Amino acid sequence: MKALSKTFGFALAVTAVFAAFAAAATLALGSTSLSAGNAAVSSCGISSLTATRDVDNSGNVLQVNVSGVAASCTGETLSVTLKSSTGSSLGSASTTISGTTATVTGFGSVSATNVYGYAFAVEGA
Repeated sequence: MKALSKTFGFALAVTAVFAAFAAAATLALGSTSLSAGNAAVSSCGISSLTATRDVDNSGNVLQVNVSGVAASCTGETLSVTLKSSTGSSLGSASTTISGTTATVTGFGSVSATNVYGYAFAVEGA
């Protein structure tokens, strides 16, 4: 009975691994798009973003100013996540893109001294 349980468990693990590989095999990566199955996602042309932050009198992040946004991204949503020294999220906020620079506000009371980096995401309209 114990051998049967081990054999069944091994077969189940192998099946799960092959299912994961099969799902990953459906992804096609390119320089401007990511697609899976029949759904395609195209890029609005952002190659690199830079950010500066403004702080209030308490030392908290008031806003993040993002430049390098492609004009073709107008109308899409830009999300910014403030990252700690360990890479964990300190706070996130988003805005609708309306030009080649974007100002993102609404991070709450995140101390600027704790911010070591930014993570960006653009979501299509």
